[in-house]
Amino acid sequence: MKGRRVQGWIGGAALIAGALACGRSEELAGPPPPEVLVATARLGTVPDHREYVGNVRAMNRVEVRARVRGYLLAQRFEDGQRVAAGDVLFEIDPSHYKAVLGEVKGQLARAEATARRADHDFTRARELYDAKVVSVSMLDQRRAERDAARAEVVAAEAAVRAADLDLSYCTVRAPIGGRIGRALVDVGNLVGESGQDTVLAEIVQVHPIHVYFAPTERERLEVLRGVREGRIPAERVGAIPIRLVLGDGSSYDQEGVVDYVDPTVEPTRGTITVRALMPNPDGVLKPGEFVRAIAVFPDIRDAVLVPQRSLLDQQGGSYVLVVKDDGTVEQREVQIGVLHDGMQQVKEGLAVGERVVTDGVQKARPGKKVVAKPIPETGASGAAAPAG
Repeated sequence: MKGRRVQGWIGGAALIAGALACGRSEELAGPPPPEVLVATARLGTVPDHREYVGNVRAMNRVEVRARVRGYLLAQRFEDGQRVAAGDVLFEIDPSHYKAVLGEVKGQLARAEATARRADHDFTRARELYDAKVVSVSMLDQRRAERDAARAEVVAAEAAVRAADLDLSYCTVRAPIGGRIGRALVDVGNLVGESGQDTVLAEIVQVHPIHVYFAPTERERLEVLRGVREGRIPAERVGAIPIRLVLGDGSSYDQEGVVDYVDPTVEPTRGTITVRALMPNPDGVLKPGEFVRAIAVFPDIRDAVLVPQRSLLDQQGGSYVLVVKDDGTVEQREVQIGVLHDGMQQVKEGLAVGERVVTDGVQKARPGKKVVAKPIPETGASGAAAPAG
């Protein structure tokens, strides 16, 4: 009986020892690797659309001035209306200039009569000189009188033209087509006083119109790389379409083109001034307003693409968590490019076929192993078309 109790104690002790040993082995083995969802980097085609803050400016801005002195008789436009080149805008009292024109025309008539008589006298003097009736000095005198009379005619003709020009300035016309602002001088006021050209109004040409924006120096280098690769036209002026998004978020229904690229870099900001020429037939775009300018470059083919949510930010750039073949996580710095429909282009740092963590990044630690499971087919946006 006593031997059975001893054997029971020994068996119980063995069971307890076995349980303790099993617990210690479980503690040494640790928890299983965490599960994460991964996506495989693939090739695709993405549109290369680059967005900038744009400022709308008038193509031409002209001040309408009174070029002669006089009282303003009439205004022939409504403030803010569209005007065409040559339209009558103002009328200045022409009475004085009509009188001056009549006077100089009379002087011209007298000069022409004097010139005709001088021509006749010179012709008669030459006949008499040929007949040896008058001396050579008389012939020279008549020639000088003829030449002086002809010069008086030329001067009188110039005076008539000047007077006629001053009279024409009494009718103030639009030098360009566009939209005119409010009249700056009311009818009845004296304009052109003290020889100063009074500003009467201002016209801005709004169709077409310019939009200015400023890409960075880095983007300029990217464009030059695209030119070397043959993807972007070498002659960018006139070849790069520009689309606009208005302040309320709506798309502008007209498309323009780049018509000027500044040859220098602005040193304090590291940007380049680019100008787009935009049609504006309905006057939707107003000088001074801000818009979003979208430069439409040719599509990028054979781009390495990953879901946008796999990109993580850090100071100075972005990185992804790559799951290697043995399940180990590696932190990889990458250079990103175009983002389109949830898919991010990776220009440097990642190869096609490598797996990146999309979900569960908080559980994936560099140097540790994970259990990688592919994301569902609907997890990666499919708008970026596969290459091929």
